[in-house]
Amino acid sequence: MTETRMIQGIDISNLIKARANFERFRIEMKTDRDKAGAIQAFEYSFELSWKTLKRILDYQGVETRSPRETIRQAALNKLIVSPEAWFVFLEKRNISSHSYKEENAESVIGIFDQFSLAMSELINNLEQLK
Repeated sequence: MTETRMIQGIDISNLIKARANFERFRIEMKTDRDKAGAIQAFEYSFELSWKTLKRILDYQGVETRSPRETIRQAALNKLIVSPEAWFVFLEKRNISSHSYKEENAESVIGIFDQFSLAMSELINNLEQLK
């Protein structure tokens, strides 16, 4: 059983679990099936990341209505360092959920290392908010 991790009244333990799951898939990609699982883990982790950011911003009194607006505000509030990178993740997330072409899959997989670092940075930044 995982311990609950509360940041400003918001439980981030699912975000931490999602990162661990994404890392497991990212590291163990050997077959097309593994790649498909890794892409799905990326999609889930990205969605949970931006929605967690939205909840934190809401708690801080900053209202956002979209992933892009949430990313911008998260950068302004120093929750993430590189909004440009997060915009790329958003683009790749949109590509992966609307198309299953091989070249699109490889394009999404190509940002996994960068997403891994950004997600770790995000969690570290959130943990500093305590």
